[in-house]
Amino acid sequence: MRSMMLVLFALVLSTGCAQMAMEKPTAKIAKMSVQDINSSGFTMNFGVDVHNPNSKALPVKAADYQLMLSGTKVLEGKAKPESAIPAGGAAQIQVPVTLSYENLLAAKSAILKSGGNLSYALDGGLSFDAGGMFGGLRVPMKYSGELPVMDLLKNPMALLKNPALLNLAKALMSGFSNE
Repeated sequence: MRSMMLVLFALVLSTGCAQMAMEKPTAKIAKMSVQDINSSGFTMNFGVDVHNPNSKALPVKAADYQLMLSGTKVLEGKAKPESAIPAGGAAQIQVPVTLSYENLLAAKSAILKSGGNLSYALDGGLSFDAGGMFGGLRVPMKYSGELPVMDLLKNPMALLKNPALLNLAKALMSGFSNE
């Protein structure tokens, strides 16, 4: 009788643990677009493709990130994307990273050397609410590319209202005329 109870207990325990197993979702940044260019700065909006292999939807709690411009760390922060990844499904969430023109000035010499484009790298992660005993899950994400700085200079109102952007535009124009 006692051995029968132990077998039954082991069976219940193993079945419960199997149902509670939580797999980490995957996250891959698919694209970056520059948006909301204004007199204060602009937003680099990262589209992250997330796949949830679990039988339970996973709410996104937060995104953390560190942004490097031409090898120089210019920004560290957090975002709160309002989203949940459906059970056994996928979704693209947006992670907005807002920069000021002063952030760009930190990489001024690299912009001048590159002729107007600037390499960037985003290193961060998405945190999910896995609920129950699991608490939170964090999935890392990385992405790199080139930021077209010259496109930012096409907004005349931003140039007039922001001394840092005007300074950057003058430096770029004088750098190009010296070549």
